[in-house]
Amino acid sequence: MIFMLNKLALRNARRLWKDYLNYFLTLCMITALTFSFHSLLFSKDIYEMIHFGNNGELSTAGTMLVTFMAVSTVAILMIVAWLINYMTRFILEKRSREFAIYLLSGMKKKQIAALYMKENFYLGISALFAGLLLGSGLQQILFYVFYKSIGKNYRVNIEISAGSILLTIILYGACFMIALFRNKKKFFNMEIISLLNMDRQNETVNEKRNAIWKWLFYLSIGNVLFLYFLIFTGRITKWAAVFEMIGLVFTFYFFYLGLSAFLMKYIKSKGSLIYKKDCLFLMRQFSSKMRNTCFVLGTLSLLFMFALVGSSLAFMLSDYQNKQLNVEYPFDIILISDNTENDFVKEGTLINENTVPRSTLKYCVYQNGTSEMVDYLYQNLRLFSDKDSDPAMAEGRKAAAYYDYDVYMGITDYNSLRKMLGLTPVALQDNQYLIHMPNRVYQEIKDRSEKPQNSLHIGLDFAGFMTEGFAQNGHNGTDFLLVVPDKRLAGMKKYFSLMAVMASGNVPENLSESLYESAGKIRGYDELADYIKIGSEELFLMPATIQVKSREVLELKFLMSTLSFPLFYIGLVFLCVAFTVLSVQQLSDSNKYKFRYQILNKLGIGKKKIRNVVAKQLFLYYLCPVILSVIISAVFILYVGRQFVIYTGIHTEWILYFGISFVSFLGIYVLYFAVTYFQFNKNIEP
Repeated sequence: MIFMLNKLALRNARRLWKDYLNYFLTLCMITALTFSFHSLLFSKDIYEMIHFGNNGELSTAGTMLVTFMAVSTVAILMIVAWLINYMTRFILEKRSREFAIYLLSGMKKKQIAALYMKENFYLGISALFAGLLLGSGLQQILFYVFYKSIGKNYRVNIEISAGSILLTIILYGACFMIALFRNKKKFFNMEIISLLNMDRQNETVNEKRNAIWKWLFYLSIGNVLFLYFLIFTGRITKWAAVFEMIGLVFTFYFFYLGLSAFLMKYIKSKGSLIYKKDCLFLMRQFSSKMRNTCFVLGTLSLLFMFALVGSSLAFMLSDYQNKQLNVEYPFDIILISDNTENDFVKEGTLINENTVPRSTLKYCVYQNGTSEMVDYLYQNLRLFSDKDSDPAMAEGRKAAAYYDYDVYMGITDYNSLRKMLGLTPVALQDNQYLIHMPNRVYQEIKDRSEKPQNSLHIGLDFAGFMTEGFAQNGHNGTDFLLVVPDKRLAGMKKYFSLMAVMASGNVPENLSESLYESAGKIRGYDELADYIKIGSEELFLMPATIQVKSREVLELKFLMSTLSFPLFYIGLVFLCVAFTVLSVQQLSDSNKYKFRYQILNKLGIGKKKIRNVVAKQLFLYYLCPVILSVIISAVFILYVGRQFVIYTGIHTEWILYFGISFVSFLGIYVLYFAVTYFQFNKNIEP
C-alpha cells in the first residue's frame, strides 16, 4: 500500500510539474536568487572588505550590507511564504474533487493528506535542487556585477558556501512546510461535500451589491487623481501622506471589485461596445474573473508597484554613484587639521612611501570673525526651512551644519588647487572676490530674489560663482568658499590647515587606515571629525579629517550597492511571484474555458480567431493590475525623482529612471505572457 501511494505521489508530482510549470520555474528562480544573494554575506573577499581593525569590526558599509540583506530576506520570505501558501491552497482547491473520490473509494484522510504532502514535497525538493544549481551559475554573474559596481575586477571563483546553502534551504523549507501543514489541517477539517464544492466556490457571482460596489470604482479613480493633485501642486504634508497611503491600500483592493461591478452595469445597460466583435464574451469573462479574484489582483498590483518603485530607486542610486562621487571627492587625498601650524610631515612621508604624488599642496583656509554667508545659507536653503521655534534648537542645527565663521581662501592657493584638478585658473582683480559652492547649492539659490552676494559686506566687488567639485564637505568650506585676493588675507586669522594630494596611478585603499594610525586615531572613530561640518549634504557622506578617495569611494560604492542590489532583488522576486499567480489563475481554468471555446468553434469561429480571443483575454487579465500599478508608481517616482534631484543636484529626468525600470519589467512580462499563452492554447485545443 505504501509503495502504491509513493508511486501515485510521484505520478501526481509529474502532473503538477506539467500543469504548474510557471510555478515550478518561479520557485527555481527564487531559490537561485536567494542562494546567490546570500552568497554575498558568506564570501571571504567581501568579508574582508566590510571589516576593519584588528578586532574585525564591521564597517559602516558592512553594517548596511548585513542590515539591508536581512531586511530584503524578510521581505522575500514573507512574499514567498504567501506564494507557496497560495499555490498549495490553490492546488488543493483544484484537486478537491479528486480527493473526494479517493475518500469515497475507501481511502482514509490520513493517507490522502500524506499523498498531498508527498506530491508537493517532491515538487518543492525538485525546485530547490534545480534552483541551487541555477544559483551557482547566477552567483558568478551577481558577483561580477557587484564587483563592477564598486569599481573592482572580479575573477571567476567557484566559491560554494555551506552557510549560503544551509540558509537558503532553511528559509525555503520553512515556507514550504508551514504552507503544507496549514493546508493539511484545512483538509482534515473538511467533509466530502465540502471537497466536492470547493473548486466551485468562485463560480457564483453575487450581483446584489453592484450599485454599491460600482461607486468603489469611482472612489478609487478619485483617490488616484487626488494623489496626482497633491504631488503636482506640492501640497504633500505629513498627515496628507499618511491618509493617502491608507487610501491607496483601499484603492488597490477595491478598484477591481468596483471595475467588475461597473462592467456588469455596462453590459446590463446594453452599451454600444458589447455589439462589437467579441467584446461581450471578453467583458463577461473578464468581469466575473475579476470579481472572484479581486483580493489577489489587489495584492499583485501592490507587488508590481513595489517592484517598479524599488527598481527605479536602484537606478537612481546607480546614477548618483556614476556621476557624483568624483564631484564629492575630487582630490586623491585630502587632510585637515585644527592645528594651523601643522606641516603634515609625518603624513607626507607615509604618502610618499605608499604612492607616487603627482602634485601636493599644503595650505590654510581663513576666517575674519564674520558669518554672513553662513547666516544666508541657513536662512535660505530648503534643508533648514522647517527651523525649530526654539532659538536654542535652531542654533544647534546651524552649528551642526556649518563652521562658526565664513571660510576664506587666497586666489593663489585656489588656483593651485584648480590646477591640481585640471581646471582652468581664474583671474581676480584686487577689488574682486568670487564664491565657490557645490552645483547642488547653487541651483537652489541662483533664482532667489535675495542674492548671497548682497548679504556679504567685505568691501569687494562680486566676480561670480564657480561650481566644480572642490571638496566642500568640511575641508574647503561647507557649501561655500569665499575666494579673495591674497593681500586680503593679511587681516584674517588662520582657521584650519590642509594638505591636498593628487597621485600618479592608484592609491592603496589601506593608506587611509595607515594615515589614521600615524595620527594615533582609528578610522571610523575620529574625534576631530565631530567638529567637521558637511553643510546641507544629506546623502551618504560622513565627516572625516582624512579622506583617501580610493577608500571613501569604495565604501560609498559598496554602501550604494548594498542599497540598490536588495531593491533589484526584491523587485525581481515580486515580479516573478505576481506573474506566476496571474499565469496559474488563467491556466488552472483552461478546462472550463475549453468548453466555452469549443462552443465558439461550433458557432463558426475558426481556430485562428479563437487564438486571437485567447490573446485578448490573457492580455486584459495581465494588463489590468499592471496599468494600475504603473499609474500609481509613476507619480511616486515623479515625487521621489524630484526630491533626488534636489538632494543630489543631478539633473537626470525622473522619467528615465522609471522608463528603464518599466522596460526591464516589460521583458519579464512578455516572457510570462508568452509561456501562459502557448500553454493555454495547448490546454483548450482538442
